[in-house]
Amino acid sequence: MRLGTTDIAALLAGGPWLRRSGFSLAFRANAFGVPRLGVIVPKRVFPRAVDRNRMKRQLRELFRTQQARLGSRDILIRVTATKPALAEIEQCLVGTP
Repeated sequence: MRLGTTDIAALLAGGPWLRRSGFSLAFRANAFGVPRLGVIVPKRVFPRAVDRNRMKRQLRELFRTQQARLGSRDILIRVTATKPALAEIEQCLVGTP
């Protein structure tokens, strides 16, 4: 499932942030019983739409493969550099409480 606009706004306002080189990750528990994902890939980091879409696809696929291990929580990933380490993002996804 994907996060809605109000859920993303709530995470941006008050979620605990895990900041790393190239990305930031916010998370919180939800009542839906499944993990939900939101992805922010800004135009200032990836000016071309094709590059932004590729990054979003890669992040969604990473989420899909780890979905069973994530539990019931909302996760928001904000990309802050052109080459975030996908392995580190995966490690942070699985390791968040």
